[in-house]
Amino acid sequence: MSESPIPTLVVMARWPASGRCKSRLAVDIGSEQAAIIQQRLTAHTFAVAEALNEQGDVEVQVAISGVTLRSAQRSLIALPPCTLVDQGRGSLGARMLRQIHRARLRQRNMPVIVIGTDLADLCQNDLRHAIQSLQHQPLVLGPSSDGGYWLLGLGPSLTQNQLDALFDAVPWGSNKVFDITCARARVLGLTPHQLSRKNDIDCLADLRSWQR
Repeated sequence: MSESPIPTLVVMARWPASGRCKSRLAVDIGSEQAAIIQQRLTAHTFAVAEALNEQGDVEVQVAISGVTLRSAQRSLIALPPCTLVDQGRGSLGARMLRQIHRARLRQRNMPVIVIGTDLADLCQNDLRHAIQSLQHQPLVLGPSSDGGYWLLGLGPSLTQNQLDALFDAVPWGSNKVFDITCARARVLGLTPHQLSRKNDIDCLADLRSWQR
């Protein structure tokens, strides 16, 4: 186990049921198949999170949408040992910010890492790289090919005002999220540490490159 502060790993998860996830992918392959893909991606993400939790590298907080917490606890496949919470309402940014606040209140002066469940190639070393980077950097970003980011890492030195500014009026879901976040960071005097670029599984073109 590392002697460094143990970060909270926030996993933003969607209920993998037909009609409740992967709407863009469902247009091309149907809701049932899209839900199966989401289920596989979610189980993979949970497995990576659980492995790191068992090794003492992270505390896991799963934030779920599309289902009640009771149903998620009873039926969600491969749910790791975690604090299970509801994402709540609002834009993606509002929901992420809510979970970051929750994690920071629960574990003060600890780093927070936020990821989704859309990466087929997520591995433990990806998250370890983020954890190590947060020992020296206040902000870590993993850029995604669609212009967003697949990981957001926040060090304990990041102030509440800086955090709020990073999330203010960002066009979530657009191809400008990563660039705008980096620009906001520079205005705040922050230089984001960038991880390797990854590709979310969001549409048919992404699915074709997913070789299993």
